[in-house]
Amino acid sequence: MVKHGARIAVVLLAACAGSPRSGQSGVPSLRQPTSAPVVQAPVVTPAPAGLGPEILLPQASDQDDEVARVGDLVLRRSHAYTRLLSAHPKLALTAVDLLVFDVLVARHAEQFGIRVDPARVEALAAAEEKQVREQVQAELGGEMPFAGYIWRLFGLHEQDWQQTLRLRTAQRLYQGYVIRYLALREDRVRVRFLVHKDEAVAREVADKVEHGADFGTLALRHSEDPSKRDGGLLPAFGQGFQHPVAATAFTLQKGKVSAPFRGRWGDEERWFVVYCLERMPGREVPFAAVLDEIDRDLELNPIAPLETTAYTLRWRTALEPNPPAPKPAIAVPDAAPTGNR
Repeated sequence: MVKHGARIAVVLLAACAGSPRSGQSGVPSLRQPTSAPVVQAPVVTPAPAGLGPEILLPQASDQDDEVARVGDLVLRRSHAYTRLLSAHPKLALTAVDLLVFDVLVARHAEQFGIRVDPARVEALAAAEEKQVREQVQAELGGEMPFAGYIWRLFGLHEQDWQQTLRLRTAQRLYQGYVIRYLALREDRVRVRFLVHKDEAVAREVADKVEHGADFGTLALRHSEDPSKRDGGLLPAFGQGFQHPVAATAFTLQKGKVSAPFRGRWGDEERWFVVYCLERMPGREVPFAAVLDEIDRDLELNPIAPLETTAYTLRWRTALEPNPPAPKPAIAVPDAAPTGNR
């Protein structure tokens, strides 16, 4: 299992949650790979004993291991985190949030008997590795061997990088499986929304949609939220979703638009309009019965950042004795436009 503090580059490699798909790779700029440190402690990535949910958890045997050495000065993981916290506090806290997220996913995977298929992990990781190799070859040609590129970029030997890639693929599968399976078990709604400072604009949009206009087109034209580029589309969500439009969304039937209403948009008040695309009743089914369905869904619609944020907010606060009121999550992830209104 990968040691969390081995190198900052490994943290960055592991930072993207969501289901892996062949055709997606995390290859940064190939023409200017990061130089490896002049003095570097050996980085060893032990192969995981299995692919159970425990791969998402820190190892019980983890110590404050050495990560680099300069002369006789030993640098340890705690030093790296302390330095990161002072230089890039948001990045450091994001790493903590990722650990919390993984612990929640591991607990739900154990609770519902969710397991990843090693053959699928291998197929996805091999496809991603193939794409990385092809990209390196296309952009660098014979300028640098693949193993040299991996070392200069990540500070990992090629075999260690391959193990890291497969471990991360399995972890991302668990994340996707848990989020989508829990969502499938509860009533959900899928909507488009618009936000605007001017009540008159919001009322004009609602009126036009009532008379047959396309909501997505109007959101693209008038909404002040970044989701406008996708016609105001949100991922399907359940009752616990923290968003200004969530409560109103569950009052609508498919094909209906809400009257304009006021809500918080960041630190300000704005007018919102919501259009219901679909109502989806929850299903009490075992994970194995819907595994193929979830795999297809993840292939077409990878986990969006808003889904991971909503999942963490809901379940993290559910475990706290006196949870603080969470701030509404209004950031909207990238989502492919659909033909629906």
